Amino acid sequence: MKGGLQACSVTKEFLEDTYGTLKKMADYGYKYIESAGTMFTPELKVDMKELKKMMDEVGIEHPSKHYCPYLTSDLNSEIERLHIIGGDYLALASDFFTSRDEVLSRCEMYNETGKICKENGISFIYHNHAHEFQKFGDKSALELLVENTDPEYVNFEIDTMWAFRGGDDPVETLKKFGKRVKLLHLDDFHPKYMDHRSFFDGLPENPVITGEFYGQYNIDVATDIGTGVMDVQSILDAAEKYTDVKYGFIELSSANSRYKDDMMKAAEFGINQLKKYKGVSFV
Repeated sequence: MKGGLQACSVTKEFLEDTYGTLKKMADYGYKYIESAGTMFTPELKVDMKELKKMMDEVGIEHPSKHYCPYLTSDLNSEIERLHIIGGDYLALASDFFTSRDEVLSRCEMYNETGKICKENGISFIYHNHAHEFQKFGDKSALELLVENTDPEYVNFEIDTMWAFRGGDDPVETLKKFGKRVKLLHLDDFHPKYMDHRSFFDGLPENPVITGEFYGQYNIDVATDIGTGVMDVQSILDAAEKYTDVKYGFIELSSANSRYKDDMMKAAEFGINQLKKYKGVSFV
């Protein structure tokens, strides 16, 4: 697995000084970044060709990009952007499901999206949060997504902290979904939130989880990798043994990082933490 950074946490710095931020990432030892939609706003002062030139100059590659919301995003624009700046994966950052039928309906749509992506040389990926571990009958939304999408067109980026927050054991999540897992998010769960470990604790019974509902009830429980309660090495070992993960991206917490007032410092700390573990390459 190659280690990188989910760069959404340094969006402010990226927009203010794109080249300088990329250069710092490279100096810290990052070679791979995953971008987020928030990084591509009118505030970005460079076009995609200039951005590609900057990344090439500092030695950073861009294998993956997040986007959302699903229903209103312009897929063709996302594909075009990836063709310019590079990228093998287009990851849907989040979606919401109010019923089993809605999950199954989305599966059909994701298969179509994945087919279009594949025709354009890109792999379509779904990234989980905690709410996909909600049960509809005897299966979680995430299980339904995996079982009812075509692996030729749809695969998954398991966010290990959100799996833990969803009440699952991330090691078991990786075992269960196996080769469908192509990417990882790596962070940690802050010990001060262990009394409220599961997102579902304290929620109404059988809640209808919309984006608005999730925003109302969710809190940032993440912290710097290797400083929380999660067994990071066991997760990395499971990824190597059971999955087809190509990249593991560190995700930073602007709420609970020890460097929350300096997210570039948090990014530097993150890669130094990840380098302590076995099974991750940075070249």
